[in-house]
Amino acid sequence: MKQLKYFLIFLALLIVVVIVANYINSKPRKAKQNSYEYNVDEYKKVDPELISHKEVRQIKINIGEYGGIATSNNLIYLAADSSVKILTVQGQLQSQFSIEDNPRCIGVNNERLIVGYKDHFTVYTHSGDELFSTGKLTDSTLITSVAFWEENIVVADAGKRRVYIYTQDQKVAEIEGVSGSNNLLGFIVPSPYFDLAVNTENELWCTNPGMHALQQYNLRGDLLENWDKASNDIDGFTGCCNPAQFSFLPDGRFVTSEKGMPRIKIYTPSGKLESVVAAPSKFEGNQHAAEVATIGETIVALDFDRKMIRIFEHE
Repeated sequence: MKQLKYFLIFLALLIVVVIVANYINSKPRKAKQNSYEYNVDEYKKVDPELISHKEVRQIKINIGEYGGIATSNNLIYLAADSSVKILTVQGQLQSQFSIEDNPRCIGVNNERLIVGYKDHFTVYTHSGDELFSTGKLTDSTLITSVAFWEENIVVADAGKRRVYIYTQDQKVAEIEGVSGSNNLLGFIVPSPYFDLAVNTENELWCTNPGMHALQQYNLRGDLLENWDKASNDIDGFTGCCNPAQFSFLPDGRFVTSEKGMPRIKIYTPSGKLESVVAAPSKFEGNQHAAEVATIGETIVALDFDRKMIRIFEHE
């Protein structure tokens, strides 16, 4: 009986030791690192040899959650709050005029400028005289980009996932992004980033952010060119919907801007990465995409998080 008693005591002590050991090993400070945790830190590193531009100037501005920039004749046009300000690249204010509250984007040519609001757009002279304004385009319209295209005005509507073509204030066509055998899905716009731009050859290009693509269309809405690359690597576009913003250099190269892991890059006209203007380490805050424009080889970036216009010059 004594042997059985000792055995039961030993067994009870052994059970206690096992329970205590399991408890200690299962405490959070002893927990193993999650090997499946998604970590993008390694993708934020950029080879210094890829950097082509140096930040030379920061222009502090008043801007809320929305606004836009455009460039023309070596000047910067900023639409923000309830005004359009025309600035030199050194940050000197040349002129300004009042507009409606909360503009979202702006487009400029030699004679006129367009300001896009949430559901309509207005065209002004450079001195601020209103030429015409549209009414609400649709109940679900969300205008994210505007530009002049020859004699027309083109408008990106992220709410309806359409590009509209206007002559004055009359809509003459829509581009749905479904024409062409290589693109049957249309524009995929998961978030309110949907950009368009016209290059010096009068080619209309649009982002298809859900497809990580840039696409060229004609007036009939036919898809003419397309290039895309979804990747966390520096030569691709990351996240759910990038590139978020883009512009052109004078020779047709693309300047792209991404959100989530913000970075600004330059691509050849065929879509090959050429260089990096600003690495992710240059950005902070909510990681919005900077809006981009160009003056020659100089990149002008509207940084919403830091509330400034940032000037990057080619090194």
